[in-house]
Amino acid sequence: MKVIKIDKNFIADENSVIALGNFDGVHIGHKELLKEIIKKSQELNTKSSVLIFKEHTKNLLKKKEQYLLTSNEEKYRIFSEMGIDIVYEITFDENIMTMTPEIFVEQFLIHNLKVKGIVVGFDYKFGYKASGNIEILKKLSLDNNISLSIIEPVSQDGELLSSSNIRNLIKSGDVDRANKLLGHFYTIDGVIIHGKKLGGKMGYPTANIDPDVKYVIPHYGVYDTDIIIDGKVYKAATNIGKNPTIENDGLRVEAHILDFNGDIYGKKVSLRLRKFLREELKFDSVDELFKQIADDVECIRNR
Repeated sequence: MKVIKIDKNFIADENSVIALGNFDGVHIGHKELLKEIIKKSQELNTKSSVLIFKEHTKNLLKKKEQYLLTSNEEKYRIFSEMGIDIVYEITFDENIMTMTPEIFVEQFLIHNLKVKGIVVGFDYKFGYKASGNIEILKKLSLDNNISLSIIEPVSQDGELLSSSNIRNLIKSGDVDRANKLLGHFYTIDGVIIHGKKLGGKMGYPTANIDPDVKYVIPHYGVYDTDIIIDGKVYKAATNIGKNPTIENDGLRVEAHILDFNGDIYGKKVSLRLRKFLREELKFDSVDELFKQIADDVECIRNR
């Protein structure tokens, strides 16, 4: 899969069928859309592509940073695994935001990116002040002889899939349900940084993870997790919260990796949340805290 960084003047050198959207989480609804692009690209004998904004569109539209379910790096891993050929990555700025629906489709998508087909969700909006809707997109596609596929709402167990719903599940600690709707484990990518090293002194060293992006923060507590280091998967007991027994001075993501003692400071890792185990608690002493950590580790080891 090729990732191509572009601007509004970029001219593609090959035709494609393109998917449009934020794809935050790349949940099972998004995956239906991606499957459709691949199918359409095969029918039209062309490439499959996805247009991704470097930052979430709400960052500019609502003037505040959006909490994310996936980094772009994680999105691209999933796209690649599904068989997407090209990702076009562009910055969502005033130049893009102020395009009329007609200019966005006819000039940018059809002329510049050479798309032969478009795939979108049922509620897709585009163009200046989101003035473009599905009906306008149908007309523009028909006028320009472009294939258009619209993916209808996807539900699971009677529940409509949406990134907002998944965010709320993660905030409440229901990662079981969130993972089912995502179709993969909720994952936090980050770099291992130095901490206070108290865990190491007590026999339970932790890897402190500095997240790559502003992720949706899970409910504070201890999680059964996997951590991927240099392509290898290890089990880990991970506390997400403010560590009120010791510090209580800001969010920390601290993973005790089972059966591992390597030096990984500065390494890039991926943390997959499997299950919420318990609430974060404030203990009366450090000894009580580490007794509970020992119980947590044993619980995860035996899962």
